[in-house]
Amino acid sequence: MTAQVVLVHGAWHRGSSWAPVVAQLERTGMPASAPDLPADTPGTGHEDLMAPVLAAAGADGPVVLAGHSLGGLVAAAVAGRLDPARVRALVLVGALVPEPGRAYRDRMRAEPELMVPGYDAGVRRGEGRITYWPDAETAATGLYRGVAEEPAGGGRAAVAAAVADLRPQDWTLLAEPCPLTTWPTVRTVSVICTGDRVVDPDGSRREAARIGAEVVELGGGHFPMCTRPGELAGLLAGVAAAPG
Repeated sequence: MTAQVVLVHGAWHRGSSWAPVVAQLERTGMPASAPDLPADTPGTGHEDLMAPVLAAAGADGPVVLAGHSLGGLVAAAVAGRLDPARVRALVLVGALVPEPGRAYRDRMRAEPELMVPGYDAGVRRGEGRITYWPDAETAATGLYRGVAEEPAGGGRAAVAAAVADLRPQDWTLLAEPCPLTTWPTVRTVSVICTGDRVVDPDGSRREAARIGAEVVELGGGHFPMCTRPGELAGLLAGVAAAPG
């Protein structure tokens, strides 16, 4: 039975960031959804962020959970909440990888090399734990630096469309201990973007070894859903169609 693919977006983004991948999957008849998380709501932690993903996964049937960037923390927590027999795979795409019981903020302070310096250059702080990008140009040269120049991507037009959809981000999630008590007993695939300028590729390789994940390396930067949607969709479709 083919699994449903549920795609979890990263910080400052919406479910629409996955639209090119959803379109590719749907063309092949693969069911896919990318819910919006209430990530711009002050005080939003794991439970609130997990709720739309759990709703998209439904009550039965096999599912593939794919989390991009900050969405890796949410997707992993959802994988731990669902019946392991339902989760065909957890796919982490250029993702932050949680440590059961530990706040990711503590990990970032202790292991700053997990992130590539400069990815948040120009971001502004709002009230409480909110940050936001002041304008499209700042986001394009900070968070999306180098993406427009990727040969496999859609150039400046693709980046402009992506940054136009950004929104504020609340960071309560990072301050909360991860709700997992142990790593989910499900197949885990780590998709490492070899030119990632947000999440350090070497750090991602170490994280994959820590959790026992299969490793798939993609060329290009942090946003393969923008620059390599066909390749990423093909990978997800193969995982979803695998016997299970």
